[in-house]
Amino acid sequence: MKIGNTDINPTKIVCIGRNYIEHAKEFDTPIPSEPVFFVKTINSLIANGKSIIYPRILYENEEFNRVDHEVELALILSKKCKKISAEDAFDYILGYSIFLDITARKMQIYDRNKNLPWYRSKNFDTFSVIGPQIVPLKEIEDPHNLNIELQINGNVKQSSNTKYMIFKIPRLMEYISSFLTLEKDDIIATGTPSGVGPIQPGDIIDASIEKIGKIRNEVILED
Repeated sequence: MKIGNTDINPTKIVCIGRNYIEHAKEFDTPIPSEPVFFVKTINSLIANGKSIIYPRILYENEEFNRVDHEVELALILSKKCKKISAEDAFDYILGYSIFLDITARKMQIYDRNKNLPWYRSKNFDTFSVIGPQIVPLKEIEDPHNLNIELQINGNVKQSSNTKYMIFKIPRLMEYISSFLTLEKDDIIATGTPSGVGPIQPGDIIDASIEKIGKIRNEVILED
């Protein structure tokens, strides 16, 4: 897919859960002692400006009809790596982008309460947005001091700064690569701050990160 002027072909999206203390608190979950990660599949990935499709299987089922927004700083890998050290982490990063993680929240909670994997709540088509560009590594001196915000229909819902990440990028890269091989163009989404909440068909979502820009996506109901 094309992000701005850059073509990428990722094999996976690795997402970090509960990487901001206030986000963990808003869901009454423990503050993690080590990074928590899960993987999203490529079928879920769309670009800036594309529509986020709200599945009818969720919309028409009261048990599952809450879908949430989560804005995150993303990094894109420049080359394949495995078992890298934190000191070498930035040698493997092509650049940064904005990532919007969409979650079928009621479905996630339902599956979690039954001790089932919550894979399906994260991987509906269009449930991952990236853009509007990839800002090269050298153009952002400190990725851990960027204002991050999300608005729905012009109303601010999430507003924070990447300095509040619990686990910084070098630690995340070292930890993830100790378990699995990261390929060139793979995406790592570094977690969302507090303020996550529901979206509805017809909503316009604007997600922005300082020095990267803004993505805008409309939510539409599945045909």
